[in-house]
Amino acid sequence: MTHLRPVPTPKPRISAKLRAAMDYRVRGATITEACEKASLSPAGWHKAMKRPAVRDAYEAAQARFIAEAEGLRAVAKVRALEVALDLMLNAKSESIRARMAEFLAADAKVSPVAVHVDARQIAGAYEYRRPGERVVEIQQAPHEET
Repeated sequence: MTHLRPVPTPKPRISAKLRAAMDYRVRGATITEACEKASLSPAGWHKAMKRPAVRDAYEAAQARFIAEAEGLRAVAKVRALEVALDLMLNAKSESIRARMAEFLAADAKVSPVAVHVDARQIAGAYEYRRPGERVVEIQQAPHEET
């Protein structure tokens, strides 16, 4: 009697150059810059990104980077709260102590910035005329005096 065992699928190999390029890309470099820093051709990057294993590794690198950034943000927030508490307790200025009390009471939230966007269309602005499109201008007829 034969015993059949499934053959384990081998873990896909991702080169060190490609891993370095993915790391540079995740940290904000363009694809061209990342490939140049990692000594990888842009064509090699695009060819590799078609493989599902490489895309999964790239997404994992993005997730690691986001986790690092969130960790740094948490540390910075704790430090800001420590400084605000110190200012609230030890500042000589009454207004600074009051502001720090408000800051700490609001749980270190800042007020949102008001952004004004004007979406009105202004008459007489430039208009694009597509090739082959007719433009008709209507003019008033001159009045004749009798």
